[in-house]
Amino acid sequence: MQIKELLTSLHPKVSEMAFMSQLTSGKFQKREEILRSEVVELYRALDTRQRIQDIYKEKLSEGLKEGLISKEDLAVMQEVIDDEGETEDHIDHLDMRFKLFVGTGIGRGKFPIHNDELQKINDEWVNICKEANLWEIMACHCAIEGWYPDISTMFEKEYKKRGFTDEELEIFIAHQGADVEHSDAQYAILDKNFSKLDPKRIEYMVKRTFATSKAYEQMKLKLASLDKPLNQFFS
Repeated sequence: MQIKELLTSLHPKVSEMAFMSQLTSGKFQKREEILRSEVVELYRALDTRQRIQDIYKEKLSEGLKEGLISKEDLAVMQEVIDDEGETEDHIDHLDMRFKLFVGTGIGRGKFPIHNDELQKINDEWVNICKEANLWEIMACHCAIEGWYPDISTMFEKEYKKRGFTDEELEIFIAHQGADVEHSDAQYAILDKNFSKLDPKRIEYMVKRTFATSKAYEQMKLKLASLDKPLNQFFS
């Protein structure tokens, strides 16, 4: 696939990611440090997930009206997007993410305190999705979901070394399979419509997307390094 070759060439290496590179080198052995880093992921998901899903679905609907995408491909993509929520096969991915915090008093209904740096990254990710056309937003999500299974495997391995259980790590275990399915679905649609794409714009938007991933990583490193009780990060 031409599109897969392009997108995978843009995947960041673990060595380029601030928190991941420290984690794999043996830093952050304490459970509290890991959970402080994961506050970043909660902040991102709680603030951006619904907004981005709505933007993506709107672009898909517009694409159908404009004849860019078929009803069959629209149905596939709606299923991919909705798979982040609760389905017959699994609980909501947000509930999976909260499983990391079992025993801390942090659960659904708890929200991280506003953080200007994190909000700036969130807003950039939302703006990328707003500015992107249908193929660009699909490529951005496909690039992330094609990259993330190996990253999820790495997190599962490293967090298990630090005492986390399979139950607590469900978010990473689930993504190892789900994101392969999601990226494959999007690769197929993008490849089928490759003649309609602007590869330079795709590359630009995907690079912007991974720049937000790197920025989140910097924040995860920052929060993990703070000597601050977990409950002080939540309202």
